[in-house]
Amino acid sequence: MTRMNVIQGRMLLGALCGLACFTTSVPARALDIVEVRWGYDGKLTRNRFNMLSILVNQPLPTAFEGELRLTKRWNANRVDAPLIESTFVSPFGERWVQFYPYISTDSEDFQLDVITKSGQMMPPIDVQQARFGWPSRIMIDGGGLNRKNLPLKRLPDVLFPPFVTATDGLQAVFLDSVPNWDEPRRQAFLDWLTLGGTAFVMHDTNGSFPEFPATMGVLNGPLDQRSFGAGRVFRVAFARTEASPEKLTEALNVMPPRRHVRGDGTVLESPALDSGEQEQSVGNEFQDGSDILSSSSFLSRLKGMTKPDHNWPLLHLLFWVYIALVFPGCYLVGRRWTDYRAVYAALIGTVLLFSLLFGYVGQRGYGEATAVHSVAIARMLPDGQADVTQWSNVFVTAGGDYDISHNGIGTLYSTCSIAEPVSKWIRNGAEALFRADIPPFSSREFTHRTKARVPVPKFKIVNPQYSGTTLQSLQLTWEGELPATAEMITLLHGERFYNMTRLDGTLQSVGSMGTAAGFLRVQDFQNNWQYRMGGYYGGDTRPVVEQYREMFHPLMARRLGVTTEGDAQTFRLPPGMVRLMYVAPMTDALFVNDSHVGRQEGWVLYSIDLPLEETP
Repeated sequence: MTRMNVIQGRMLLGALCGLACFTTSVPARALDIVEVRWGYDGKLTRNRFNMLSILVNQPLPTAFEGELRLTKRWNANRVDAPLIESTFVSPFGERWVQFYPYISTDSEDFQLDVITKSGQMMPPIDVQQARFGWPSRIMIDGGGLNRKNLPLKRLPDVLFPPFVTATDGLQAVFLDSVPNWDEPRRQAFLDWLTLGGTAFVMHDTNGSFPEFPATMGVLNGPLDQRSFGAGRVFRVAFARTEASPEKLTEALNVMPPRRHVRGDGTVLESPALDSGEQEQSVGNEFQDGSDILSSSSFLSRLKGMTKPDHNWPLLHLLFWVYIALVFPGCYLVGRRWTDYRAVYAALIGTVLLFSLLFGYVGQRGYGEATAVHSVAIARMLPDGQADVTQWSNVFVTAGGDYDISHNGIGTLYSTCSIAEPVSKWIRNGAEALFRADIPPFSSREFTHRTKARVPVPKFKIVNPQYSGTTLQSLQLTWEGELPATAEMITLLHGERFYNMTRLDGTLQSVGSMGTAAGFLRVQDFQNNWQYRMGGYYGGDTRPVVEQYREMFHPLMARRLGVTTEGDAQTFRLPPGMVRLMYVAPMTDALFVNDSHVGRQEGWVLYSIDLPLEETP
């Protein structure tokens, strides 16, 4: 072969290698991140699931098929389980991909990985966390006139979540056209409204109110105001082009003011319309203090219910025997037999034997039984559905991968951990699944939200009695089965709690139990370091049912959004309704769908809003 042929061959080989490297690297960087949006208006809600919307673009003439993986980091360390979303983007196309991470502190940020179907990855992308802020008040952009200087933040209709479990932090919406929503998004909006949302219907571009389809008929009608469950609909006679700050503020003044009471009692109140300067000045105020109602507080209590009962005397005896056999035992073997192989054999045999013994004796302490302990809050929706927030601890004796799922719609999972990475992954949404790698004889705690069918009676108010504007008494009748094991049956009207007792097939109020500040005992739990830390030195030896009962008041406070003594002092239920709450043992409908997790038990706080005619 001539020198020229050698050179040409090397050039051809180099070109082929370069082409191979190019074609191999293209898929890894094929998908572009165009836009990142947090929440509904760029702000987050603490200790809740938050919405993250990411607009991706495929700039190549080939379709992208793979997954996006969102990993939480705390102080640059990976924590929690990564969230994954399967993604398909057509050639030269773009689409929104939504994640729903649980966020508890301002020190969390995220890493986004784009992974092709073949397993290739593009360089990771840092996603900075937004700031905590006030509950969101937004305009839904459903094809109305675009106006950049509208004094109200806007959300494209396509970004409204398809399930109510992702609507934490949304307080009010304005609409001036019919949103381009599919059925899941329409239902999620109606569920959000039923649970206490507020909707404002404005004039469209023709100067008249838009006509909504029958599925959203609650937004139609001649009345300027109407109730829908615990929510309200207002009709305001001005268009987007006329929406001055003064008119929007006047409309929003029908809502309770947004207040945040810090741990030191300082009350922060937001104006009706947000401003960048105001958000900047108070953004960090939403994470001060110790929140006993965070998920980590409930999960710590549940984890403590699975108590080891090791045979400690035998374990201590084995420990000292093991130490004695290693030294001076192996030393004496070496003195007796000078062959080093005898010493090594004695040492290795001792280690292997006692590894098996320690493992066997240690496992006996848990009774070799898997168990799941849970507590939940069920906010009732029509037709027997409920928006459920649930905390669970799974203890297993056999290690391995567990597929944790629940019956329901729009399920969201998180371990809420900011201390450790969690193996495997979480897929949220329509086909939600938490695949967890749980070592033998250990626990995995997690929280989840879902819309599930939960059987509860249908209640009806009978004969309310007033003294001025104060509710004195009322009765409740019901259809269906009210569990005989139900506890803490309580009625809330305004800021006052009433004790309810069974009497002749009804629930009868038997007196006031005080306001939220006195009844919820938030300050007591704030000062109880043992409760905040999730246990006691030497373990909590009380019966499990007593440990559950200690969580009932915090569950009520969590349901009402009361986290400090100041919150309790300013709390008041909106007029025109009462809220019935009671606690009962958990039913199979809320259990984990996995026969391998063994015995399951828990308690549920049921919250039912009922319309009430105010005093004449």
